[in-house]
Amino acid sequence: MSWISFDREAGTQLLAPAANEGGDAPGDATLGPAIEAHVMRLGLRAERFEALYEAGRGVLLLSGCAESQDVRERIVLCCGNVHGVAAVEDRMTVLMPSDVSRWRFVQPGETLAAIAYDAYRDANRAQQLRAANQPLLGDTDQLQPGWLLRVP
Repeated sequence: MSWISFDREAGTQLLAPAANEGGDAPGDATLGPAIEAHVMRLGLRAERFEALYEAGRGVLLLSGCAESQDVRERIVLCCGNVHGVAAVEDRMTVLMPSDVSRWRFVQPGETLAAIAYDAYRDANRAQQLRAANQPLLGDTDQLQPGWLLRVP
């Protein structure tokens, strides 16, 4: 089990502002199912996957069983980089354990090449970072400040 912090104000907006209770924070009953649907749309799978959201603290509790550590980290990444999520409590398990990635917040103005240079001393490894952070990044070169990225 791990606890990973995210920027609550950054990330994908899954709920329309009118759907938020009080207009500020997403509600307990709506954001969890929206995140589960988001993960499915992205093609990420885990058996018995469940996302429970505590609006007061902005904490998302994830459970289920992923086929690998890579899939687990991609699920955590895509769930945590959602507007309203301040932290993910990861209670997921994996069928095939492997090494755990490092994590890094995107700073204003940063590019994948700059992050690759900082992490590996080689800006040409930006494509490796892009691949490690799919489907979050898609084909865009625009990074949002506050996003949390995997750095394998």
